[in-house]
Amino acid sequence: MLRRLLTQTSSPRRLLSSKTPFFSKPSLSPFSSLPSSPDPPSSASSHVEESGSAAAAGTTISVDRSALFNPPDHSHEPTPDSELVKHLKSVIKFRGGPISVAEYMEEVLTNPISGYYMNRDVFGAQGDFITSPEVSQMFGEMIGVWTVCLWEQMGKPERVNLIELGPGRGTLMVDLLRGTSKFRNFTESLHIHLVECSPALQKLQHQNLKCTDESSSEKKAISSLAGTPVHWHASLEEVPSGVPTIIIAHEFYDALPVHQFQKSPRGWCEKMVDVGEDSQFRFVLSPQPTPAALYLVKRCTWATPEEKEKLEHVEISPKSMDLTREIAKRIGSDGGGALIIDYGKDGIISDSLQAIREHKFVNILDDPGSADLSAYVDFPSIKHSAEEASENVTVHGPMTQSQFLGSLGINFRVDALLQNCDDEQAESLRSGYWRLVGDGEAPFWEGPDEQTPIGMGERYLAMAIVNRNQGTPAPFQMYGFEALTFNIHGGYLEAIVRGHRAGLLTTADYNNLCQCENLDDIKMHLSATKYGSYLQNEPSPLHTTTIVEKCTLKLVDDYKHMLCQATEPMSTFLEYIRYGHMIDNVVLIVTGTLHERDVQELIEKCHPLGMFDSIATLAVAQNMRELYRLVLVDTPLAPYFSECLTSEDLDDMNIEIMRNTLYKAYLEDFYKFCQKLGGATSEIMSDLLAFEADRRAVNITINSIGTELTREDRKKLYSNFGLLYPYGHEELAICEDIDQVRGVMEKYPPYQAIFSKMSYGESQMLDKAFYEEEVRRLCLAFEQQFHYGVFFAYMRLREQEIRNLMWISECVAQNQKSRIHDSVVYMF
Repeated sequence: MLRRLLTQTSSPRRLLSSKTPFFSKPSLSPFSSLPSSPDPPSSASSHVEESGSAAAAGTTISVDRSALFNPPDHSHEPTPDSELVKHLKSVIKFRGGPISVAEYMEEVLTNPISGYYMNRDVFGAQGDFITSPEVSQMFGEMIGVWTVCLWEQMGKPERVNLIELGPGRGTLMVDLLRGTSKFRNFTESLHIHLVECSPALQKLQHQNLKCTDESSSEKKAISSLAGTPVHWHASLEEVPSGVPTIIIAHEFYDALPVHQFQKSPRGWCEKMVDVGEDSQFRFVLSPQPTPAALYLVKRCTWATPEEKEKLEHVEISPKSMDLTREIAKRIGSDGGGALIIDYGKDGIISDSLQAIREHKFVNILDDPGSADLSAYVDFPSIKHSAEEASENVTVHGPMTQSQFLGSLGINFRVDALLQNCDDEQAESLRSGYWRLVGDGEAPFWEGPDEQTPIGMGERYLAMAIVNRNQGTPAPFQMYGFEALTFNIHGGYLEAIVRGHRAGLLTTADYNNLCQCENLDDIKMHLSATKYGSYLQNEPSPLHTTTIVEKCTLKLVDDYKHMLCQATEPMSTFLEYIRYGHMIDNVVLIVTGTLHERDVQELIEKCHPLGMFDSIATLAVAQNMRELYRLVLVDTPLAPYFSECLTSEDLDDMNIEIMRNTLYKAYLEDFYKFCQKLGGATSEIMSDLLAFEADRRAVNITINSIGTELTREDRKKLYSNFGLLYPYGHEELAICEDIDQVRGVMEKYPPYQAIFSKMSYGESQMLDKAFYEEEVRRLCLAFEQQFHYGVFFAYMRLREQEIRNLMWISECVAQNQKSRIHDSVVYMF
């Protein structure tokens, strides 16, 4: 169950020595009591009457409690016993001794009269816990993607049994059917079978699936969502076999009963539940091996020696093992596959059983039937059970839920949804996205603390069991670096930036802006966009600089929002994005100092993205040497200055040469950083930065034609990477006019289209052609996932948008509307 409380740590448990044998030989008096341990302070043993013949003979059983962890006191004063409590006590009395934790758990959850699941809706904000389908529609949609992919791998059979174990409210199945509705052949092949023992939840599922009853003799109906037949069963055994099968078990295994074992001086003892002298339930240890110990032996054979050495407690679930065997045999004979998603571990489970009531942890034995009981799922146990049951199946995973959903394309899905929603819906989508794929508390949450989204992307694991003939199912064949790591820390921020991208101005927006008669009209048209709140309080008459400043302020705020939430290495990546503006700012201050202008006045004109904490210290420089020293000490650009320039260069060097020298050092540094990141980030950013390096090489060449800049000087300013490096650089360095530059660039197919837009002997349209090509590449960056390039692309697209607005505003202000389309670069 997706629970916010799972991020809390449980209370410390008192552990015994790990040097006791797995099962020691019983002593001559197997029921003899052991010396009391320091904790708890109660007596070492207590006596309850034994049922059966032994009881008739007047014998008693000595139940050892000496080495047992004593749980916290009950959370409330004793109250009159509920029907379920009376039932449990009568079972213990009839047995003449304690019952296993598994029996207690099963009665508490599924007792026909008073069981937790049987007569109520326990899901959602008003229930005791929230499951993934209740968090966001995207979860069910991604499960739908998985089922369609598996169905295609199965050969697109005309009939498939789609079985969901423990469907809850039916939300997952509703979202699955809605999300796959366009795949008519798939939905028409489905026969849905819901394994649900709760009459109350069956009614909810019937309602949410919009079912109409078809047969009164069977639990069968037709869902109007896809015209699909729906059947209800109390157990998997009741579902007809002999048909290709897809099974979904989402948050089902965690509710299956577990047996708990604890190491004691006598060996491993099963933890049991009995009634104490105060008539309250309490844990005790079994005095001798129990039938469940056979499963414990089997589970320990699957564990590594290192795992067994550290164990003090062990949880096993025989019902989980048996269910998995049944699933594996069915899939092995009928074909198909099963998807299991639950919170658990890829290792042996120690002591995870917990109770949750109204989204809070409570004592497991407190008021049985009023709280949900669940335990971590032992995924290796599922894997081994399936492989032993059938040689015709393969098991894949586990992988984290974050990896699973990310590989199936949830990042693209949230992007699509964010483009068609209001602010409230967008915040709900981002919050739901974080809960599904994030890890821990959502960063930079601005709402109430108690509503902070808790990411469960790392706590939940996904595993698939498929027929061997079908190969590896999606997305387990995509197990790579990006799927393994990106969504853990970067998924939420990617959802944010993809949401911001949906707010970029469209061609329709630009067409409206082109009709404006004055700057106030532009303000009115921008009021419905993300810039509206930044311009709403600006008085008339407006100036172009005001519009640009306010739009830039919005960009800076969005950037800071992302930077505040980023962790390494993303935070360093985001810092690199603004280094170009830092260079422009420092060059501006250097220029002003050379011409003895007021540095403080220059600082006010700096680009806000290029501001840094120590920029104000540059204002105290009295000369170029002092300014050079301050730059080296107090700015992030210090490495570039120290490697490329001296204080004498600031006096003698042309300002544009200095700017390009610094840009070269910056681009090469950024390029190397992205290469180290590897994966899709390296691939996408290498292309974007190479394009930037090539564009700068062309601009340097054109701007230096007819100047004293030598061939070697030009080459020093070209970046040492890119499509043009090194042979194109050699040719550009000797170009003496624009047509020669064109001749060089047309040798490179990616740049042929750019120069084909120019007439011979002119370069006026070159900037726009390069900007259009850059925008095309930036938009393509959003077509992939699991990379940081989307952040770079978004920031560059926003800067282009602001350039568009500045040009449109200036044309309108100067009554030159006929020239608007000369420089506007459309994006979407």
